[in-house]
Amino acid sequence: MTNFLAATLFGSMISFMILISPIVFTVLSANDAKNFLRKFFPRLFVFGMILSSLLLVFTLRELDLLNQKLSAIIFLGFFVNLFFITPKVNKYRDLEMSNVKNAKKIFSILHSVSVCIFVIQLILSLVIIFN
Repeated sequence: MTNFLAATLFGSMISFMILISPIVFTVLSANDAKNFLRKFFPRLFVFGMILSSLLLVFTLRELDLLNQKLSAIIFLGFFVNLFFITPKVNKYRDLEMSNVKNAKKIFSILHSVSVCIFVIQLILSLVIIFN
């Protein structure tokens, strides 16, 4: 079950990166893309929290210490992205659109942190699959 959950998590994350991310700004207006992503990301992060918490439960049952730690890190990444980074990303994006000084730089930093967390989670899910 651990491999199934980790693979489902990996698949959902890679699907976003390959299917949704590259086309959202090419087929939607800037405003529609903003609205779509602001609805999509919280759902993606909640889905990731659910899968990673289930993953943690199963790794606890299997007494697999490495996968327990990796699952907890993955869960924390979704939690931090959902409750701390994403609201600030949205705030600074709005401020950037209102031409507030330094908002673009802060937005870029926060967005980069969010992407790094996401990529680390993706890699950790692969480690769980192949562990």
